[in-house]
Formats: sequence, structure tokens, C-alpha cells
Amino acid sequence: MNSSIAPSSQKLGTRATLGAGLLIVSRLVTRGIDLVTLVALGRLLSPADFGLVAIAMSVMLIAEAVMELPVGLALTSMPRRLNEHYDTAFTLQLIRAGILVAVLVVLSIPLSIIYNDQRVGWLLCALSVATATRGMGSPLFVEYALKLDYRPHFFLEISGKLVALLVSVVFAWWSRSYWAIAAGMIANPVTVVAMTYFVAPYLPTLTVSKWRDFSNYLRWSTATQAITSFNWQMDQLLLGKLISRVDLGQFSMASNLSFMPSQIIVNQVTGPLVVAFALVRDDAERMRAAYRKSAITIVSVALPISIGMSMLSAPIVRVVLGQRWLDAAPILEWLSVAMVPSLFVGPLPALVISLHKIKTFARLALIEVCFKLPLMVLGAYYYRIDGVISVRLATALFMSFCSMIAVQELIGTPVSKQLLAPWRPVACAFIMALVIRSSDKWLMNLYTLSDMALGLASVVMAGAVTYIGSMFLLWAISGCPEGIESKVAALTTETWNKLARHRSTFES
Repeated sequence: MNSSIAPSSQKLGTRATLGAGLLIVSRLVTRGIDLVTLVALGRLLSPADFGLVAIAMSVMLIAEAVMELPVGLALTSMPRRLNEHYDTAFTLQLIRAGILVAVLVVLSIPLSIIYNDQRVGWLLCALSVATATRGMGSPLFVEYALKLDYRPHFFLEISGKLVALLVSVVFAWWSRSYWAIAAGMIANPVTVVAMTYFVAPYLPTLTVSKWRDFSNYLRWSTATQAITSFNWQMDQLLLGKLISRVDLGQFSMASNLSFMPSQIIVNQVTGPLVVAFALVRDDAERMRAAYRKSAITIVSVALPISIGMSMLSAPIVRVVLGQRWLDAAPILEWLSVAMVPSLFVGPLPALVISLHKIKTFARLALIEVCFKLPLMVLGAYYYRIDGVISVRLATALFMSFCSMIAVQELIGTPVSKQLLAPWRPVACAFIMALVIRSSDKWLMNLYTLSDMALGLASVVMAGAVTYIGSMFLLWAISGCPEGIESKVAALTTETWNKLARHRSTFES
């Protein structure tokens, strides 16, 4: 099988936008399922259960990141793919899975001693199944991404999450044990990987004949992922030794919720953006324009979610998780703010991959660990959770600035232009924040869960209407430039016209 990317400049923007949009919808649905899972598990299990699993998960995620092989992205960026490339990709992932299981099983013993809890070791052994399985999907599944057809991805993601929801909730209801969380985490990747072979049938052949075509990605990815994952997980590993399992569970829950906007938007658009950027990388001006538009789009969608989550953290936690999780509310408030700076450089991973500048990842990750590690150790030791939150916010600001410098080096877009480009969504988020803030006293006077849920929904709706209305108003005042507003307007007009035609046909 030979495969290549064929540029189609006329429809590139529309295809990439629709592909990214479907992935975002997919992530919204799956995050919704995750939210249902969190609500159910949060009410069936205790914060201490989540704190215990958080320790094992942190170690697992670091090990998984160290062994991460981005063969899918490597295949996507290749100008031409042969059968041997897919066979090599599968073989590399199989080797990775075997090593990963062995490493986690070996680590389970010292970690049980360090944290003085044998349950951590057993959890780590069980979770090794999930992390080993995750990369074993059919390598031919990448062909759908190359065609910007993300419907199979949509179906698989939702199916995996639904199975995980069913398994974890039934297990939690039956056992009231932290093992329910682990069961759901294992069920999801096993389901998704199995289904990839139905959607993209592939008969494995073991070979590494084309490993050199992956070597640049794998070499720098290993170094970068190891540092990056340690950067993100060091806080929970440190807090696991310094605070109670209950407090760690509160922090872990708030951290997971704060990541949702980034997971929904940034992570899901990376694949489509790699393809889109790869098609214009030989045209510097088009590349700069594509990066600017994608950055504005990411900020436009994710910024109001992060700001809203921060400002409404208390009612969100109360409605979604219940009274015993209220200590997570102030943590969620500030961790959501700490996620905002990274949104302004959301397209950077796709840009780096499309330009084959993988070393940029390693450089940024090394800068981050040198800046963050000493501050995190001091912050966690002396100020516990408050110190960790402060360090996260400072690191986010510093690394976003460093990332903007990297963008300037790669495509020549000045830092000042990167900061000013998303001025419309920033202004609209400020207006939205004023509307939400005006409802504080009203929400605080709602005491029953049903009243709080209805009040929260009303404020969210008011904030959304304010934000969207402000966006289109500023867009019109600015002369209707091309961007997310024009895409939404065009899609709305097209949909309205289709409905009008169908209605006239039906009436005639």
C-alpha cells in the first residue's frame, strides 16, 4: 500500500475546520461522559480513593510518556507511506508495550515502600495493562486522519468512554472500592484498540525495516515526553508524600477538571493542524496566516470555558461532585486560571511536528523543568497545595512566553503579534466575566441542589450568550475578517438555506 498527502488548497481550510470541529465535538461528548463518570464515582467513592489512584496514575503517566512513540503523527507527516512503514509502526509499539509492563511491575515494589502503601504497587501493576494497550491499535487507522475523515475516531472514542463508564460505575456500586477507577481506565483503551482492527483491518507483520524513518521522532520524543510528563506529574508525586490521601484526592479531582478545556480543544486539533500545516509549510506567508487563525480559534473556544470554570468553581463542584468535594473548589478556581496562558500557543505542537523541528519540544521541556522543579519542591514543601498552584501559574506564564519566542524563530511571527492576535476573544471573555460576576450573590443564596443546578445552568447560558454575541459584534465592527466567526456564519447560512430548501420542497 502506498499513500501520500495530496494538497488541495481550495478545500483545505474547510476540511481541516470540519475535521477539527468533529474532533472537538467528539471530545465534548467524551468529556461529557467523563463528567458523568466523575459524578457517579465521586458520589460512590471517597476523595481518599481518588488520592490513592492519583499516585499510581502519576507514575504510570510518566512511564507511559517516557515510552511514548508518536508513530501516528510520524506516519501523518510522511510524504509517502509503504506497507513496511505500517509494519514497523506496529512492531515498535509492541516492543514498547512489553518494556512498559516490565518497568511498571518492577517499579511497583519500591513505590509501595516509598509511599508506605502496598495498594499503590498493586494499582500500578494493574494500570500497566491500560498503558501498554493504548498504543497497540491498527496502524492503518491513520489513513482516516490523512483524509481528514474523523468519523471513525468519533465513534471509537465515544464507544470506549461508554464502556469505561459502564464498567467503572457498576464496579463502584458493587464494591465501593478504588479498583472501580482502575477498571474503567483499563476498559477504555482495550475497547478502543480492539475496535480499530474492525474499522481499519490490519494483519500484523513484525519488522523494523523502516525504523530509520521514525528515528528522528522517536529519539527526540522520548527525551521530550520524559521531561514533559515529569513536569506535569511532579506536583502530585510530591504532594503524595506531604499531604493526606483525602487532600490529594481533592487536588487530583480539581486538576483533572481544569485540564478539560485543553483536552477538548488543543489536544484534539493537533492532528488536523499537522495535516493542514504540512500542506502550506513551503509557503511562509500562508503558514503564518494558518498559525494565527488556528491560535485565535483555540483561544476563542477554550478561553471562555476556562474562565467560566474558574469563576463558577464552587457551584460546579457542589452540583457535580457533592458537598464532600467542596475543598476542591478553590483549587479548581486557580488551576483553571493557570491553564489560560498555554491556550495562546495551542497550535505550537502541530507547527513543530509539521516543520520536523522536534528538537524544539526537547528544548522547551528542558527549560520548563529547570524553571519549575526547584520552585515546585520549595512550594510543595513549605506551602503544600497553595505553593503548587502558585508554581503552576508562574510556570504557565513563563513557558507561554518561551513558546511564543519559539514560534517567532520557526515562522517569523513576532511575540507582540501573537499576543494581540486573539484580542477579540480576550475582550469578549472579559465582558462574559462581568456578567458571571454579577450573579455571585444570587448563586450564593441558592441552597438546594436542584436550585443550584438550575441557577448554574442559567448563569452558564447567560455567559455563553454574552460571549458569542460579543464575538460577533466585535467581528462585525472589525470588518468581518476571516476567522472562526466567518466559518460559523457561513456554516449557519448554509444550514439555514438547506432547511429552507427542504421546507419548500416538502410544502410543494
